[in-house]
Amino acid sequence: MLVKHFESREAFYRFLKEKVGVFFREAYDRSSEGVFCVLYMKGESLKPEVFFSLGRRACLHTFQGEGGFVLCGSERRIKEFCTFLVKENRGLAVEILHRLQAYHKRSFKLQHNRKILPLGIKTAVMGVLNATPDSFSDGGLYLKPSEGLKRAVSMVEEGADIIDIGGESTRPGSRRVSAEEELQRVLPLLREVRRELPEVWISVDTYKAEVARACLEEGADIINDISGGTFDPDMHELVSKYNCPYVLTHIKGRPETWKEAPPIYEDVVEEVFLWFEEKLKSLKEKDYRGQVILDPGIGFGKLPEHNVEILKRFGEFRALGLPLMVGVSRKSFIGVVMEGLLKKKSEPQQRLYGSLGALAPAVMKGAHIVRVHDVRETREFLALLDTVKTYGEY
Repeated sequence: MLVKHFESREAFYRFLKEKVGVFFREAYDRSSEGVFCVLYMKGESLKPEVFFSLGRRACLHTFQGEGGFVLCGSERRIKEFCTFLVKENRGLAVEILHRLQAYHKRSFKLQHNRKILPLGIKTAVMGVLNATPDSFSDGGLYLKPSEGLKRAVSMVEEGADIIDIGGESTRPGSRRVSAEEELQRVLPLLREVRRELPEVWISVDTYKAEVARACLEEGADIINDISGGTFDPDMHELVSKYNCPYVLTHIKGRPETWKEAPPIYEDVVEEVFLWFEEKLKSLKEKDYRGQVILDPGIGFGKLPEHNVEILKRFGEFRALGLPLMVGVSRKSFIGVVMEGLLKKKSEPQQRLYGSLGALAPAVMKGAHIVRVHDVRETREFLALLDTVKTYGEY
């Protein structure tokens, strides 16, 4: 006797059809029964007596407390609950169905500047290229455009899909630089990379609208904003004008104050999720029609335990129905974990294996893009991880 757990309806459908021999139409109709789901709803205008009554009709487990309502059961039963709910609260019923659909969307496509990057089957690799003197890991290595170009070419040969160029360090305690200084670092390198590698995707790591505008005019494809538009109020309007792919990263506080004022969260994943919803609404109001990529911002205003919590529950962000990115490469929380468990201190360049270990749960639970320093090693690691993740599903 085997005990099996299915995380997707596709996997349960194949099991019913191929192993049990259920007719394909019935297997498809029943496939949602094998996916157990928990819905947590806060602030909904739903009467408790109605909620419990409809839950019983749909054979679901229901709970209510000061924190909100909870529904537990198979997805098929939750969908049946929604058919009953329509008469009482059509908006909520539609939202539940939309969340379920978004949660199961696995494939996306970035399309900009006559380039297409499919996301889903193979995890995309974004290679880090810092033209800064003070980045925590590779500061000062690529200040000369010629050296930066060599590294960009090398990363593409190693398997990078995107080159992420940055001109300002955002490590804890780092100082802010002017837009003029940042452009002096970034633009010469961007021009060289664009000339030498016309087909590669180029991302620019900046939170300044002025820098983003100049880089987009020079051929950049993606704006990677570590502030999610909170440091420069003009950023969302700027990316809406160009409708370029935009990495919306969660952050709490500012790099220069993190050491003095450690961040506090009641539930870090829930807070990040709600923050994403708020910023996505802001972009919609600006008539943004490009592709948003969500990054929960590992290390950006988070303590080590917050970072681990995000990685463990990374799949919850799938309910937003957008591509997900994660950046853990060589970050300090990996050093904290290694020192705590292995009694071994490490410099950023010595955290390759820890970085790969931190990537694994995020990729298995839905990350589409990983931002890394060690491209070749990460690409080899992902070759096996992606194979296991997608085997039999496409």
